[in-house]
Amino acid sequence: MSTLKIYGVPISRSISNIWAALELGLEYESVPIGWDDNSIYSDEYRRINPNARVPALKDGDFIMWESLAINWYLVKKHGGALAPRTLHEEAHALQWTLWAATQLEKPAMQWAFNSFILEPHERRADVAARALEETRVLLKVMDGALGDAPYLLGDRFTLADLNVGCVLLRPRQQLDLSDFARVRAWDKAVFERPGAKTAWSIRVAASSG
Repeated sequence: MSTLKIYGVPISRSISNIWAALELGLEYESVPIGWDDNSIYSDEYRRINPNARVPALKDGDFIMWESLAINWYLVKKHGGALAPRTLHEEAHALQWTLWAATQLEKPAMQWAFNSFILEPHERRADVAARALEETRVLLKVMDGALGDAPYLLGDRFTLADLNVGCVLLRPRQQLDLSDFARVRAWDKAVFERPGAKTAWSIRVAASSG
């Protein structure tokens, strides 16, 4: 059995770390921690993540939480093509990771929740409209940054693309990218990867189970 444990359920942010493990070819154990059985609030799980949030990671005796930070750790530990190769690449990978977490995720998810995730009677059109406007501003930034390169750090898929992709994984299902040609091409390149497709299928299976 693998010593790498990913705590959470695939319909949560833990799917980000499952995706990373798939990209890196790592064996992992998915530990089902969630809300249906209140396991996320148990004393046992709070010893893993005192925030009572998912995901969390246990790698041998090493424990950490926060999905994008977990991806950073996994990529830095296992290297390969996803890892930054230079100081400048590492700086830009961190830049895009923080941008995704602090700027993109909130409006993108607010738009998604109020457009198609929540039940129709729970959605707020005004919130969706404001969130979409803010998301489009950020997508324009990303579109400009891509330039002539297919990925955020250049000609190969890296940690930067993985972490931005994790934030967009749910919103992109209905997000119109027609005004952002470079982001649209990036989206196709990123989400047609076998790891991304497998991760999404795991999430879909979990949501319908």
